[in-house]
Amino acid sequence: MWKSGKLEIGWGAGVMLALALLAGAGGVLPLVGLAALCHELGHLLALRLAGAEVERLRLTAFGAEILADTRFLPYPREILCTLAGPAVNLALALILSRMAGDYILAGANLLLGGFNLLPIPSLDGGRALYLLVSWLMDPAAADLACRRVGLACALALTAAALVLTLRHQAGLFLLLAALGTLLPQLRRN
Repeated sequence: MWKSGKLEIGWGAGVMLALALLAGAGGVLPLVGLAALCHELGHLLALRLAGAEVERLRLTAFGAEILADTRFLPYPREILCTLAGPAVNLALALILSRMAGDYILAGANLLLGGFNLLPIPSLDGGRALYLLVSWLMDPAAADLACRRVGLACALALTAAALVLTLRHQAGLFLLLAALGTLLPQLRRN
C-alpha cells in the first residue's frame, strides 16, 4: 500500500488497472477515470459543505473509499453527501449527452452513477439505504435490511454479468465488479 497524506492506494487498484490495460480497455480508461474523479469530487464537495472532516481517501481494487467523520451530521445531510457522487455523474451524463454530444463520456458517467446507486452496502446506494432505514427505524433494522437487500442485489448482478460473459463474450469487467460487490455480502451473511 502506498500512502501520502490523506491518500492511500492499495495494491488491488494497481492490479485492476493492469488487468484493464491487458484486456484492451486503455481507450476508455481515461474516460472512466474522469467520471470516477468527478464522482469523488462530488462527495468531497458535499462533505466539505456539510462540515465533515475527510480523514482519508483510499483507492482499492473496486474503487475509491472516502473515510470521513460524519458522527455529527444529521441523517438527511449524510444521505445527501452519500448521494452527491452519483448525482454528479448523472448530471454530467445528461449535460454531456444533450449539450456536448459526448456520448462515450456521458455513458461512462451514466454507468458509474447508476451502478453506485445499487442498494449494495459497499456502494453509495447501499449506504444511503442504511442511513434512511436507520433514520426511520434504527441502525439494527437498517443493518438487517441492508444485508438482505444487498445480498439479493449482488446475487442478481453477478448472475446477469455471468450470463453476459458466457453467452455474449462480453461483460468481463461487469462480472469482476459484480463479484466485488458479492464477496463482501457473503462474508457478512
